[in-house]
Amino acid sequence: MCLFTNPSKKRREGAVLLIVLGVILLASWMLVQILARVGEEVSVRGEDEQNDALKTSAFQALEITMGVLAEIKLLDDGLYSPVQGWGNPLGYAGFPSHAASNELEFAAQESGDIEEIVPFAFPPGIQVTVELRDESGRFPLNTTSGERWKLLFEEMEIQSSDAATLTDCLLDWIDADDETRLNGAEKGTYQRRDPAYLPANAPIVNTMDLQLIEGFDRLFFDEDGLPNDLYRTFLDCITVLNFEGVNLNAAHPLVLAVLGEERDFEPERIADYIAGTDLEPGTLDDNVLRPGLDDPDLPTNNEGEALDLSTTSRFITVYITAMSAGTVFNLSARLDTETPSEHHIYPMTILDLQTKGSTL
Repeated sequence: MCLFTNPSKKRREGAVLLIVLGVILLASWMLVQILARVGEEVSVRGEDEQNDALKTSAFQALEITMGVLAEIKLLDDGLYSPVQGWGNPLGYAGFPSHAASNELEFAAQESGDIEEIVPFAFPPGIQVTVELRDESGRFPLNTTSGERWKLLFEEMEIQSSDAATLTDCLLDWIDADDETRLNGAEKGTYQRRDPAYLPANAPIVNTMDLQLIEGFDRLFFDEDGLPNDLYRTFLDCITVLNFEGVNLNAAHPLVLAVLGEERDFEPERIADYIAGTDLEPGTLDDNVLRPGLDDPDLPTNNEGEALDLSTTSRFITVYITAMSAGTVFNLSARLDTETPSEHHIYPMTILDLQTKGSTL
């Protein structure tokens, strides 16, 4: 059974709401939140016209993305999977598949045959792409238990002795004390290095800091200090955000394997159910795991008991690229979709926002 196979239907049903949300975003959210936090990035003062147009387009794409997330959350009573339509926010909002055409028209059917056409377009020649990463299918880097780390490293085919070192050294780096775990490392280890340094004894904010940790420096980075395949695989399974539960819809195969060991279920059944009838993930017949489903094919654990499907796609990272004539403007924003912004101006919060401009 496919639960969300026609995002365009949802778009038609909620078109009026999307327009309203867009107005709210443009009139309130942009001015109060984004301008307050990154005013230099959206200001036109001292910037050439092309760079200004790229920045404006990127922030408009962010506004549209937040509006789409807010609409789908309301219409579908929660965010659980990109299959609901938010995986392609510009397409959901009515953009043609090729952003360079710079045209957007979507209709809001108010009553009967009366339609209101609302035009929107990026400036000519600007291509905008939006990618979203659901953080809810990952393990929190700073709060995950040692037992779970050992299972993950085992699934990554890391030798048990190295897995023990990685686990204990990671936990020693994060915890506030100076007590060394059996296979761990504290300040004595790092003070013998050249140059010497101290463990953070605090949560990790930047995952590149793993290069400083005993074991990770040797296994996750090459001799030049560059991340290797093990690092990239690990990065796909973790997040620096802290939360409880894992959204099975968004879980990496290795994360699913670990959860299967912990909760006694077959991860293949989860993956096959989500992939739908064609068993191809990312197609229109994909299913969504969420509470309240009445489906005889719904995966259970090996005892036939229901799985916990309550974890939502609360934390979403948005990556936006605006490009024109060899100039690129990148924007990334980490959203908490369940916490209203300050003064409840908008039903989600920007936790972090980064921008970068470059020339090809």
